[in-house]
Amino acid sequence: MSWTVYQCLEREIANRQMSENDKIDILDAYKACIDTLETLYACIRALERCGLPEEDPEYKKLKDTWSKANDAHDIARDNFDAIDRRLVR
Repeated sequence: MSWTVYQCLEREIANRQMSENDKIDILDAYKACIDTLETLYACIRALERCGLPEEDPEYKKLKDTWSKANDAHDIARDNFDAIDRRLVR
């Protein structure tokens, strides 16, 4: 996880007028966004390095996993953006 950015976000919201629960929500949403991005990158690397033909069932499993990771990251990013707009901007 990008702790430097996480720590900057933590410092940025520390003195804002918002509840502790709201602060936790935005930090958790950011962490979920970064975690799902790391998973997505791992899936991309696995696909690039597997050396399997696209017709192979194992390649198709990797491709499905990549698709699910991509969807999860889209959801996490949208959630973070929504919380960020509501609380920070």
